[in-house]
Amino acid sequence: MKITPSLAVPSYVIPASTKENILFLQDKTKEISLLCFEPSLPVLEDLSSFQGFWHLHLPYSVPHDFYHSPEKYMQTAPAYSAQTLWNNAWQHAGTLRDMEIFAKSCIKIALHCQKLNPKYYVLHLPDSQEKNAASFLEYFLRQWQKELPLELLCLENVKNASYFDYEKIILSSSCSLCFDLAHALTYKQENCLEQKKFMEKVKIVHWSAPFEENTQQYGKDKHLNLNHLKKHASYCIKTLKSVPQNTTHVLELFSWEEIEKSKQFLFQLFDRCF
Repeated sequence: MKITPSLAVPSYVIPASTKENILFLQDKTKEISLLCFEPSLPVLEDLSSFQGFWHLHLPYSVPHDFYHSPEKYMQTAPAYSAQTLWNNAWQHAGTLRDMEIFAKSCIKIALHCQKLNPKYYVLHLPDSQEKNAASFLEYFLRQWQKELPLELLCLENVKNASYFDYEKIILSSSCSLCFDLAHALTYKQENCLEQKKFMEKVKIVHWSAPFEENTQQYGKDKHLNLNHLKKHASYCIKTLKSVPQNTTHVLELFSWEEIEKSKQFLFQLFDRCF
């Protein structure tokens, strides 16, 4: 029996408001990745036109004063000023108290969105070069597990944060994983596919091309359409064969035009694998 892969797209694909994006997408996809990149609460009424599936991408950046005044931001549609400075949430956290604020903020967003019945919640792994990275991650997981099932939390590989950097934590917990193929290619993390126990935990794959075809711009992550992945087709196929068949595949491109350009390439990969 032929498997039909599960596809999703981001909640931002046209230069417009969240509400307008969701209206645009309502008859174009069966699943949306709700981008909660900022530590604030989505306006649920803006999402009501979509009747498909959801998963959430949790924040990874916070305003410079977030850990001093989280109440300023943990509300619906806070007013960010043009002078707001943004920092990586993990790197900006200096203490466990800061990490508690970040964890509780992510949990508050997740609980706020439970009416959407999200399938999963994606969280960037912390930079492994930071001295408190492992202990902060463990603390976050403990806080999350108090409120929500840990298997719903998908940890994503990012710069300086391969699954291998947190192998013990990942494999000893019930957390899930989000595999970003562009990050793997950009940050030399291709070997993640070699650990079968990692791949068994993957619930979501992020698809984009990190740089233009026929260039070697390692360290870039441009979120380009998938036609730039043609020379990496064998790695793409290996990825598809390594993850569970019920994995959700997200075209992580922030332009509907670029998503449309990418579909044929991805469908051709599916045809070769399923």
